[in-house]
Amino acid sequence: MVLMSDLNSAASQAAITSVLSPSVLNQGANKSTSLGYLASGHEPEQSYYLGTQAQYARLGMALSHYLDLEQGYTQTGLDRLLNCQAIHLAGGDTFQFLAQVQKRGLMAEFAEYLNRGGILIGLSAGAMLMTPSIACAPLCGDENHLGLSDLNGMGLLPYQFLPHSDLSDGGVALSVRAACLLEAASLAEYPLILCGEEDAVIATKAGLRGFGQPLLFDGVSLMSLV
Repeated sequence: MVLMSDLNSAASQAAITSVLSPSVLNQGANKSTSLGYLASGHEPEQSYYLGTQAQYARLGMALSHYLDLEQGYTQTGLDRLLNCQAIHLAGGDTFQFLAQVQKRGLMAEFAEYLNRGGILIGLSAGAMLMTPSIACAPLCGDENHLGLSDLNGMGLLPYQFLPHSDLSDGGVALSVRAACLLEAASLAEYPLILCGEEDAVIATKAGLRGFGQPLLFDGVSLMSLV
């Protein structure tokens, strides 16, 4: 899994290239990787999708399947998405994205996808959805305008994730805000990854690998992931 704040950053591109290399995917260098895109909300003109598609093209990768959970959603479309080797979970409104995933009952689908070797690449809100909870979303400016009471995410890794983190002071101010918003027990069980605009993280069963200068906050201490 890749978790990032900005797809354009060098750290994000290095992380994506690392997890989608032919050697990691056990495929020949000339075989293309199938990539899907899950929108965080309805995109009338698919502008975010097309922009993301262009970014992957610069990395030599073809993003070829778009799925919208709000309009035009079909089981056939979902099946095609889940047959992709990797899925890009788009950024956007975290609460809206979670609500749509809950509505479609897709939590188990993505856990199964990951278990059979699929790769999830989460951008901002998309990355937050992969974690046990999106309770930290207000720290990056999101508002629970839907009044969601169940903030549980997919729980695919034992960490929370905060994109767009201002780490100019070493993460001190943000860690104080996080400690005020989130329960101490939550941070102890699921430490918070603080990811700046120029950072990215790869999460595997072996642990976390940071690109750039992401930090980890467990409610007490700040630790570097690099």
